[in-house]
Amino acid sequence: MPQTMIEDGRRFYAEQAWMAALQAFERADRDVPIPASDILVWAFSAFLVGHEQRSLELLARAFRGFLEAGDSASAARAAFWLAFAHEAHGDPARAEAWGRRLATIVEDAGLDPERALVYSGLGHVALSSSEPVQIERALELSRRAIEIARPAGDTDTAVLSRLSAGWALLRLGRRAAGLAELDEAMAMVNCGDVPTPLVNGVAYCSVISASLRTLDVARAREWTTAASEWCAGHPELVPFRGECLVHRSVVKMLDGDWAGALTEAVRAGERVRAVDVGPAYYQLGELHRLAGRFTAAEEAYRLANSAGRRPEPGLMLLRLAQGRTDAAVLSARRLERETVGEAGRLEFLPAYVEVMAAASAPDEARSGAEELVSLVQASPSAVLSARALTAVGTARFAAGDAVDAAASLRDASIRWHELGLPYSEARSRAELGRCYAALGDDEAASLEFEAARAAFERLGAAPDLAALPGIAPSPSGPLTAREVDVIRLVAKGLTNRAVAEELVLSEKTIARHLANVYSKLGIASRAAATAYAYDHGLI
Repeated sequence: MPQTMIEDGRRFYAEQAWMAALQAFERADRDVPIPASDILVWAFSAFLVGHEQRSLELLARAFRGFLEAGDSASAARAAFWLAFAHEAHGDPARAEAWGRRLATIVEDAGLDPERALVYSGLGHVALSSSEPVQIERALELSRRAIEIARPAGDTDTAVLSRLSAGWALLRLGRRAAGLAELDEAMAMVNCGDVPTPLVNGVAYCSVISASLRTLDVARAREWTTAASEWCAGHPELVPFRGECLVHRSVVKMLDGDWAGALTEAVRAGERVRAVDVGPAYYQLGELHRLAGRFTAAEEAYRLANSAGRRPEPGLMLLRLAQGRTDAAVLSARRLERETVGEAGRLEFLPAYVEVMAAASAPDEARSGAEELVSLVQASPSAVLSARALTAVGTARFAAGDAVDAAASLRDASIRWHELGLPYSEARSRAELGRCYAALGDDEAASLEFEAARAAFERLGAAPDLAALPGIAPSPSGPLTAREVDVIRLVAKGLTNRAVAEELVLSEKTIARHLANVYSKLGIASRAAATAYAYDHGLI
């Protein structure tokens, strides 16, 4: 019977039923010794369903078992996975120690194929440096790992090393070569050549992150869809979901699915490691800001900052949306001095131009737009080109040059449309409408405002909708009249039953209305609903 449970564990793992595999091995372990090779599979199963500490214990047990059996090659591989798991667990010191143990075993036993593991691990460590020489070393080590792993049929190591090589190339400014390397890794994943499932998760997260970093929206969409399908087929899967959910939220936000983006961001905050929770909170802040949930945005940016992710430029744009232009300008000027590096400047400058244009500081807006154009010329991409055109048009309009501003914004709106990014397109069309209105072409202005209005309504972009000519701000935001009735009574302290009696509705209907309120406002409690009601003058 215990032997049968071991066989069940192997079968469940092969079927990717990892929780069932974990449970089968746990039951078998009470009665019979389990071979080290099965303990390794058991450890992978534990890792994939989120039992990280148990996985670490089992990997160490498998390592000892391989050493006792004189199987140095398998012991080296177990040491590699121990280094990997400790790093994933947020323990780089132990990860480094296991990396050294791996190198010692490989050297002492003269294990040529396993040298790929050593090079792969060292390459990944070198990649964490900000020094160009170390990035070059990461590329060299990763390529040496690939040269050994590929003929040996070690696809796990080949994929992980290609991912490191791709990222090294990206960080060295070789964008096309880096993305090509990442595509090679994903081709191996998609062909089903990777024996260890957790490598698939690493690969999906890595390539989506790289796509967003390089602002390759089409590539990010493609791999996000593939990753979503893979995750959907493995509902037990826990690792990679937190970080990947942040990425998926960003892609959904860009595509205009703000409700889906909010769901993914909330889930990411629940699942991501504590040390990586900052980006999840920042993404929540962005979604709340764009939808006009300013209190929730403020809290999310605060939490992001506490978790080590600077809340800018989102917080600066929040201040602008709140009408606190002086505060936004103060932040913008400080950040203009503090923000360094090409990636940081590319993220900051579009927001800087927007703030300075709104603050009637045309010289600073123009300077920011010109710098953005020069950076984009050095690192061209479709998204960056559209951002630069938008910034130039915004700066020109702030300087009173409506003719040239309209030309830039018209080109920008076309670029955003081609990219399939509805919010950015609507923003540029709204600004284009203002240019046409300043030029006296009311008919053209009306057409642009109409297109922008339809997009903002569809997205739920309440602040942008309120800023359009002829649109008065609605204190209720995205809520229906009945939902406003419900939130007003909740804010007065009434229970669902009391609200139902007051409105002559069923308690079940009130619960449904309240659930809709929570979803639309991105909140999760009666206290938050009450705060929203007071913030927006509903009572």
